[in-house]
Amino acid sequence: MKVEPREIAQEMQESYLDYAMSVIVSRALPDVRDGLKPVHRRILFSMHEQGLRHNAKYRKCATVVGDVIGKYHPHGDAAIYDALARMAQDFSLRYPLVDGQGNFGCFTKDTKVKLTDGRDLSFEGLVEEYQKGKRNYTYTVNALGLISVAEIKNPRLTKKAAEVVKIVLDNGQEIKCTPNHRFLLRNGAYKEARDLKPENSLMPLYQKISEETDRIHREGYVLIHQPKKNEWVPAHHLADNYNLTNRKYPKSAGRVRHHLDFNKLNNNPENIARLGWQEHWRVHYEHAALQHQHADYRAKIAQGRINYWAQPANRIKQGYLMAERNRANWLDPQYRENKRRFLSEATKRYLQLHPEKKEELSTQLSTTLRRLWQDPHYRLRMRQNIIKGNKNHTTNQTGKVKFLNVCVETVKRFSFLDKEHYEKVRSKIYPYGAATRWESGLNKYFAGDIDLVQQKAVKNHRIVKVEKLPQSEDVYDLTIEGTHNFALAAGVFVHNSIDGDAPAAYRYTECRLKNIAEEMLADIDKETVDWTPTYDGSREEPMVLPAKVPQLLLNGSVGIAVGMATNIPPHNLGEVVDALAHIIDNPKATSEDLMQFVKGPDFPTGGIIYNKKEIAAAYASGRGPIVMRGQAEIVEAKSNKAFQIIINEIPFQVNKATLLEHLAELVKDKKIEGVKDIRDESDKDGIRVAIDLKSDAYPQKVLNKLYKLTDLQKTFHLNMLALVDGLQPQVLPLKSVLEQYLRHRQLMVERRVKYDLKKAEERRHILEGLSQALDHIDEVIETIKKSETKEDAFHNLIKKFKLSEIQANAILEMRLQTLAGLERKKINDELAEKRKLIAHYAELLADPKKLMGVVKDEFKEIKTKYPSERKTKVQASAVGEFKEEDLIPLEEVIITLSRDGFIKRLPPGTYRAQKRGGQGKIGAAVAEEDFIQHLITASTHDNVLFFTSSGKVFQTKAHEIPVATRTSKGRALVNFLETGPEEIITAIVPIKMDLKKTANLGEKFLVMITRNGIIKKTAIEDFANVRRSGLVAIKLKGGKGGDELNWVKLTSGKDELILVTRNGQSIRFSESDVRDMGRSASGVNGIKLKNGDKIAGADVVGVKDKEGELLIVMSRGYAKRTKLKFYKCQRRAGSGIKTAKVTAKTGEVVSARILDPLEQDLIVVSQKGQIIRTAIGGVSVLGRATQGVRVMKMKEGDQISSITTL
Repeated sequence: MKVEPREIAQEMQESYLDYAMSVIVSRALPDVRDGLKPVHRRILFSMHEQGLRHNAKYRKCATVVGDVIGKYHPHGDAAIYDALARMAQDFSLRYPLVDGQGNFGCFTKDTKVKLTDGRDLSFEGLVEEYQKGKRNYTYTVNALGLISVAEIKNPRLTKKAAEVVKIVLDNGQEIKCTPNHRFLLRNGAYKEARDLKPENSLMPLYQKISEETDRIHREGYVLIHQPKKNEWVPAHHLADNYNLTNRKYPKSAGRVRHHLDFNKLNNNPENIARLGWQEHWRVHYEHAALQHQHADYRAKIAQGRINYWAQPANRIKQGYLMAERNRANWLDPQYRENKRRFLSEATKRYLQLHPEKKEELSTQLSTTLRRLWQDPHYRLRMRQNIIKGNKNHTTNQTGKVKFLNVCVETVKRFSFLDKEHYEKVRSKIYPYGAATRWESGLNKYFAGDIDLVQQKAVKNHRIVKVEKLPQSEDVYDLTIEGTHNFALAAGVFVHNSIDGDAPAAYRYTECRLKNIAEEMLADIDKETVDWTPTYDGSREEPMVLPAKVPQLLLNGSVGIAVGMATNIPPHNLGEVVDALAHIIDNPKATSEDLMQFVKGPDFPTGGIIYNKKEIAAAYASGRGPIVMRGQAEIVEAKSNKAFQIIINEIPFQVNKATLLEHLAELVKDKKIEGVKDIRDESDKDGIRVAIDLKSDAYPQKVLNKLYKLTDLQKTFHLNMLALVDGLQPQVLPLKSVLEQYLRHRQLMVERRVKYDLKKAEERRHILEGLSQALDHIDEVIETIKKSETKEDAFHNLIKKFKLSEIQANAILEMRLQTLAGLERKKINDELAEKRKLIAHYAELLADPKKLMGVVKDEFKEIKTKYPSERKTKVQASAVGEFKEEDLIPLEEVIITLSRDGFIKRLPPGTYRAQKRGGQGKIGAAVAEEDFIQHLITASTHDNVLFFTSSGKVFQTKAHEIPVATRTSKGRALVNFLETGPEEIITAIVPIKMDLKKTANLGEKFLVMITRNGIIKKTAIEDFANVRRSGLVAIKLKGGKGGDELNWVKLTSGKDELILVTRNGQSIRFSESDVRDMGRSASGVNGIKLKNGDKIAGADVVGVKDKEGELLIVMSRGYAKRTKLKFYKCQRRAGSGIKTAKVTAKTGEVVSARILDPLEQDLIVVSQKGQIIRTAIGGVSVLGRATQGVRVMKMKEGDQISSITTL
């Protein structure tokens, strides 16, 4: 080795300062060309060099980490492994570059897992069944601490000859696992096996078989104890919940949970179905009938009965049950009284018939007692019983011992400890002496803490000892998605992995490259990139990767250097590729132009981003805030008519477990009110968090609180800082990032073409020599034969045929088979192909546009090869504004609202199809006993006003109401409006966003009519800005329980109004009789009501309606149509004229409205849920003072509540 002297100052400048800059900048910031930091680049290159392609076998991450440290990255293993793990996380990277698998500790193959089908199956057995395609399920503890059912995924051998420890439980069970495997403690925390102590209590799994006295009142079913709720639940109910959560069937399928194989112990979700009561009875009847057709089965049943009664234990059990039943009956005073009377009467009758028996029985009893007492054994036994009874009252004086003895026996009998079960056992253990009562023992000896009693008395979840085993064993693991813990047959729960966990040690995990990562390394062996010596000078590493995909934008980057930081979000591959292609075709494109393709960040966790203006500004400057929200919606719970908030997506870089913990704290501290329960129902299909709300909660307000106080809404601070040319850190706008990447790809393709050209020319040169030799094959052979050595032949060929050394060497190595005709043709064909290819390469290198065409074609291939839909939705307006009309096409729609509050938007074609298609086509799928109550037509740009019975008005955009199909139920209205739990929508009115357009249509006012006959007219302009929390539209008199707003109509100011009362009065008057009033006004009388009468219907008589008909419907099922010409126009506030003859037979008027000529059907709904649909044409046209005709036959106590016309 030669040592050269150097100036210290020069050495410091060239070596130390370069290294310092690398540490400060290069290590922390990504290169704009390949989007990678050095550590990521070295990991991918190392895996490429090791042959870890996407289709190769997995290899231990420790191998990769060690290779990177030893060859390329002279830093700690933690930095390398953290980077490797992150590249494998689909929640961190939009397009993961590494395919990883691993575990968090493992069990020996003979360790058994508790399965829901009733078996305890070893890991070895699980692996065998999994490989055969069988799906198994186990029990798990979810985020709320409740036991549920989960599917077992990928049971596998994780490591051979691993170090193991043995866990001994106080129920005698032993568990062998790796020292780092975590166990679930009773308090919900996790602890590794090697750290467990004897005082630790584990989360238990208690099971028992149900009896007649249990909550389901059935024998033979598996019951699971829920520690958190302190109650027993049927295992098949848990399986049913799994099926409902995973939408295997709807809850409406039936109320009975049926075991498909008729085995009550098999509670696999696949074995559970929901049936109606009749169907369930029929299935069991048919099954029993089929079984009884077989003589073997009948004989088996008979033999089973014989075998059962042949067992003394069964006879004792049945005798015990009979005795218990008799004792229970005897506790009933009425039963005892009945028995006393019966025996007394029977005895009296007997003695009356046989008076001689009185003295005979008395004498007989006395003689028997005297005879027995003469027997010394009898006297001794009686004395012993008396002494024993006395001793039982005085011995075992330690009440704590007695209390614990009863507790232990209670657990043995019931697998559960509480007051009810304790008291049942107490009197049976100490029949002569009373043990301590439950409350006394719990408070006196254990300070009221039941957990202390559990630790002393309850088996199955306490640690006895942990010992290290000298021998090594193969270990296994499995995957439970979502909850990441499972139940062992030993009766405890153990860990798999949970949200927020660090990855397992790299000696346990494995990895290989993803397909898309190989695109990053494509052509690296074609002299495309520059190389630099590694830290020790022993080898070279690439300074940048070829990167056929725009990694920097696809997966983003996060890093902090000295005085600078980068925060680049991930994007959608298809959008970025389209933007790159656009820049190739239009080099002068602006950032605004590129926004047509790149809509915004596309986070791997989905969610919603807001404000396209801010997004565009951030892309134009390279930095700026972007507001993110999780995807949440409000739905109506089917069980109790309350509402739920369902979260299906969360913002990027938000930990779900942390989010739920914070939410629970906010609910506990009452910073968020109205939340009843929080459930994490996430599974393999994605995130699902269900938040149950209280019945009096305002769902939209609760959701707004979630956005305000939790990470369900976050701001991503975009800062696209990256290294340009691998040296200079710069904040780059979106266009600059794309341009820098395009230059890199153009250079990579150019170098690759040059390399391919060089190789093609080299091959052509050889082929030309071979072709020349074959053309003069005889002379070539003669020359070789005359040469004494190979070297002589080599030189003679060069000299005689003017060949190069490479050509001469190729001819000498040519095989004789090449002389065949077909082989000669192959050489000539290949030579022609190479000449054509060389010309193509030369043409590409001579024309930069054609070279960029190759780049563009490769982008198209990448987009086709890796198609992906956008995960993150983009909201055009800022949070709270929702002004996106510019993105919504202007079109007519139909909006329907059901009685139970489900709303949806339909295209007008659906409505027309309904009108023309008859009764089978009209309608919508609504819940049972629900029906369409409001149907309006509107434009997608309209503001839709919703008026409530309390006099408030709410507003939403028509396009914000979700589009639905004719057969869908729609979404709950509380998703859009902050209505109160007791507020009912009584009217829906669409108005134009531009109020001038509404005025041009002749609609200038809103007329409101209340149940008590109050009428008010207000200009539409007063409702131009309605808050989402609502405004007061009319001030009602009487407060709560008083008047109600029921009708709101659009008028022109020149129309007429008609009001109809329950008692059959009506009044028609000009709209001009009602002056224009402000929103806070209460209105004026529209009609004079008598004797507690109320308004039953109101409508507007327009110019086109004056020849129309008024429909009157009465509560007892009668209806009629009357021509409007029979109603004269009067002054407001009069008593009106009779419009219907109201009698006890017809009932009072419940609805009145002017019919539209296009309306064909009348739907009538009764208070008891009866619904009938009839043609309007079938309702007779009659005079005013008539009763009408029957349209619905009412049952006793029922009456019509509402109608709808379609």
